[in-house]
Amino acid sequence: MASGRGHGSMSLSMKFLRLLICLFNMAFIVIGLAVLAIGVYCIKDPQMQTIGSFLKPELTSTYSQSFANFKAFAIALVAIGGVLLFIGFLGCCGAIKGFRFLHVMYAVILGLIIIAEVALVIVFFAYQQQFRAKTIPKLQNAIATYYVGTPIDNTTVVNSVSLSWDFAQFNLQCCGAVGPSDFVAAKNWTRTNPYPPAAPLLVPFTCCPLGAAKSWTQLPTNLSSAVNCATTSTNAYTVGCYDRLVSIFATYKNYAMIVGIIVGVIEVLALVFALLLFRRKEDYDTL
Repeated sequence: MASGRGHGSMSLSMKFLRLLICLFNMAFIVIGLAVLAIGVYCIKDPQMQTIGSFLKPELTSTYSQSFANFKAFAIALVAIGGVLLFIGFLGCCGAIKGFRFLHVMYAVILGLIIIAEVALVIVFFAYQQQFRAKTIPKLQNAIATYYVGTPIDNTTVVNSVSLSWDFAQFNLQCCGAVGPSDFVAAKNWTRTNPYPPAAPLLVPFTCCPLGAAKSWTQLPTNLSSAVNCATTSTNAYTVGCYDRLVSIFATYKNYAMIVGIIVGVIEVLALVFALLLFRRKEDYDTL
């Protein structure tokens, strides 16, 4: 009798494990849908296309090339979202239907993902300074080689690298990769000032406060308000865009760590529960 009750209670506990696995994998499905939606948004939204070359500026000289680089990043997001959805599907189907091979596949994939995530965290903290040391020279080289100036009206045609730097500087309120001095080396920038007084530009207009311009699309009609700043560098932004991005990420670092810990705990628990359920051969019946 005791044995029967023990077996019955164990079956109940296994059903509870199945329920937990389903709940955990709903989190994978939700996260996967979110990442997938972001990826599709990056591909389809025309405003996002303007920052494509900023992701890999040293390799781009045309808009089509820069958009291809950015589109590859967006496609990667779509792929990651699809993988998360697939994992959630495997976990839920394996738990509900009791298919052992799905549990094996689920456990293997989830285990590999956990190992990869741990490796990425280690690499990130170990090579932060090396990443900065390698990235900043490439960004500075992009300015020196490709930057040609801020478009002064909606009909002005500039290359995608220039447009991307202006877009970043306007929205992030930064200047250059590490500071305004980066534009001294911009060999293809004529520094022509279209507004009086007729003094050459020392920094791009987007390195200056443009308070009247509330959005990127209003930029050409408000450039004249920044003439004094652009020709004298007075009141120009002194923080580089790389450090500005780092500071923005640092602002959300604690939130990112909390989310990362929660996701990691969910992954580990889902893996443990899947392995426990897999070992209970006699309890492989459907809910």
